[in-house]
Amino acid sequence: MFRCGTAQGVLVIWLTLAALACTDRDPSIIRIGLARAPATLDPRFATDAVSSRLIRLLHRSLVDFDDNANPRPEIAKWRQLSPVHYRFFIDAEAFFSDGTPVEASDIVATYSSILDPHMGSPHRAPLSNIKDMEVIDAKTVDFHLIQPDFMFPGLLGIGIIKGEEINIKRETGVLETSAGAFEYIEQRADGTTVLRRRTDGTHFEFHVNKDATIRALKLINGELDIIQGDIPPQMFQWLSSQPGVHAHSSKGTTFSYLGFNMQIGETSRREVRLAIHHAIDRECIIKHIFRGHARRAQSLFPPEHWAGEIQLSKLDFDPERARAILGDLDLGDARLQLEYKTSSDPFRLRIATIIKSQLAEVGIDLEVQSLDWGTFYGDVKTGHFQVYSLSWVGLKLPDIFHHAFHSESVPPNGVNRGRYRESAADALIEAAERSDDRRSRLELYHALHERLMYDLPYVPLWYEDQLMVMRDSIVGYSTGVDGNFDALEITAKVDSFGAH
Repeated sequence: MFRCGTAQGVLVIWLTLAALACTDRDPSIIRIGLARAPATLDPRFATDAVSSRLIRLLHRSLVDFDDNANPRPEIAKWRQLSPVHYRFFIDAEAFFSDGTPVEASDIVATYSSILDPHMGSPHRAPLSNIKDMEVIDAKTVDFHLIQPDFMFPGLLGIGIIKGEEINIKRETGVLETSAGAFEYIEQRADGTTVLRRRTDGTHFEFHVNKDATIRALKLINGELDIIQGDIPPQMFQWLSSQPGVHAHSSKGTTFSYLGFNMQIGETSRREVRLAIHHAIDRECIIKHIFRGHARRAQSLFPPEHWAGEIQLSKLDFDPERARAILGDLDLGDARLQLEYKTSSDPFRLRIATIIKSQLAEVGIDLEVQSLDWGTFYGDVKTGHFQVYSLSWVGLKLPDIFHHAFHSESVPPNGVNRGRYRESAADALIEAAERSDDRRSRLELYHALHERLMYDLPYVPLWYEDQLMVMRDSIVGYSTGVDGNFDALEITAKVDSFGAH
C-alpha cells in the first residue's frame, strides 16, 4: 500500500545542462519561465492565473487591494454618494501606452462591454448589480446600483480598455493599447509572450514549458532568470542548494480543494463527502509532499483575510470515523467506486495518487483520470466529473460565495460547477450582500463558512506557499501572496560587477 510517509520520491534529472545550451541570448532581456501560456490577454475574459498575472502588468484598474484584501484606489478614488450611488475620480496621471489619457468614457465602455450578454464575459455575473453608468466629465464617472453594496468598489478590479478598442475582435485576445506599466510586443509560435516595460524599454520574455524539470535546468543554465509557481517542493529544495541562484518561499493564499458533483451519483450524498473529508491526512501530505510549503485550509480565505476563518468547526483526519460513515450507507460487501479527475501535471498527479491510497484504506476506490489541462478544465466547467481537484488563486472579495455556491450561479451564470443548491446557504449569501454594516456582514459570512463546512460542496485541502527561484543577477524581484508578477515593474538584471 502506498503511504504518504514513504512517498519521498527522487528527483531524476534526465537532461544535461549541455543539452540545454543556448547561444546568442540578449543579456538585457529578463526571462521568466511559465508552466502554461496565458489563455487571453483581454481582461474581460481572463479567468486563469497566468492570464490574470500578465494582464495586471498590461492593464490598470480603477481599484486594487491591500495586504488584507481591502479595496484601495489604483487609478481612481471614490466617494459613496448614496447606498446605491458611487462616484469615481480618475487619476490625472493615468495614460494609455499610446499617450492618450484614461477617461470616464473608457471606464463606461469597458464595463458596458463586460455587462453585454452577447460578449460572454465570465465577469458579467458579479457585476450584475450595476444599474447604469454616467460620464460626469472626462475624469469623473458615476455607477448606479440596483441594490446597496458597501463592498462594490472591490468589484472594479478589471483592467480598463481604451474605448476605441472595445469592439475589436482578435483571436489572440490581445489589445493594442494598455494603461499598465508594460506594453505588449508579441506572442510567438512557441507560446512565448514578450512585454516591454514602459519606463525604460526593458524587454521581458515569458517562456512556456510545462515540464518543471526543464524549467529548473534552464534557470541553472542561464536560459531563464526567474521561475515562479508550479515548482514541485522537492525540486524547490534541490534548487535552493544550487550555485548561482537563490530561492524564496512565502505564505500564499492559493486555496486547493476537492470539488464534487452534487447533482447525481454517490457524491451527491453528504455522508460520502464527509467520509472523504475524514479520510484525507492533510498534515501528512503537507509535511512529506509539500515539504512544509503549505498550510491546512478550512475555508476559501486564509485567517489573515478580513473575511477569513475564525473559530470554525474543525473536521479532523479520522479514518475510523470515515469507515463508520461508509458502513452506515448499506453498501453491503461492495466498495464505493468514484472517478477522480486531475490535470496531467506530475505533482498534481502524485497528490491524486496519495489521496487515492488514503481513501482506499477506508473503503473508497478512486479511478484517477489524468487529463491535459484544456480537457480537464473543460470537463470541470461543464460538470463532467464526480470528484476533481483544483485551486482558487488570488481570491480577494467574498462575492466568490455567490459566484461559486449560490443556486443561481450554476454555469453559465457562475462557477457553481458542482451544482450545489442549498436554500440556507443562499439566504446567508443574500443577507450578507444586503448588509451595509461590515461587522454584520462578517458574522453572516462566518455563518456561511459553517454551513459550507457542514454541507461540504468543497473539501478544503490547503493554502499553498508561493515558491520562486531566480538567478543571482536579478535584483528587486519578489512575489505577492497571490503569486502576481507586479514586482517586475522594479526588477533589474545586473552583471557580475553589479552594473545594470
